[in-house]
Amino acid sequence: VTMLKLTSKQNCCGCTACASICPKGCIAMQADEEGFCYPQIDEALCIDCGLCEKVCPLLHKPDKHSILNVYGAKNIDDSVRFTSSSGGMFTLFAEQVLNSGGVVFGAAFDGSLQVCHTGVSTMQELTKLRGSKYVQSDAADAIGNAVSLLKRDIPVLFSGTPCQISGLMAALGGTKTDKLLTVDFVCHGVPSPGVFASYLAELEKERGSRVRAYA
Repeated sequence: VTMLKLTSKQNCCGCTACASICPKGCIAMQADEEGFCYPQIDEALCIDCGLCEKVCPLLHKPDKHSILNVYGAKNIDDSVRFTSSSGGMFTLFAEQVLNSGGVVFGAAFDGSLQVCHTGVSTMQELTKLRGSKYVQSDAADAIGNAVSLLKRDIPVLFSGTPCQISGLMAALGGTKTDKLLTVDFVCHGVPSPGVFASYLAELEKERGSRVRAYA
């Protein structure tokens, strides 16, 4: 089984690209004892196609990085900037993609306050993607959906960690990417969903009620 070459957790960034690309659906992201999600393979279903290895950003690191121009910017709309984490530029990028009939993917809290990537197609839905979520996000479905949309020539904005962006680009393979805009950020690692769940449980015990929202 190809993915078994990743015998150490240090060789996995949890980007979920392997789970999203598997044609047999035999790779699932499962939490370890610390609450971090890593790929687990159902070997009975694996056909050893090698696609999971091909899209792994840690198995295929670039030999060198391009030198890019760097610019500073911020959203001049105070109401947007004050509800954002880093100047509100994500909202402006997202508006352009949505106005062109595209879909925007980013991290959001679900009904159980777990963080997962989701796609939105309206400005009203965009609110839940704003702001930082300092927890590992499950992006497997989002990466697969983004690739499917791009193959149909539908514009996509995908926001995530550098590792998730690398996984998405690898999953695209030879698909043209002129309709894709990616937004990542300087990342020093992500906290464990397990630790976050424990924190929420402590809050609920302390306050005697359920946590309904987190910001």
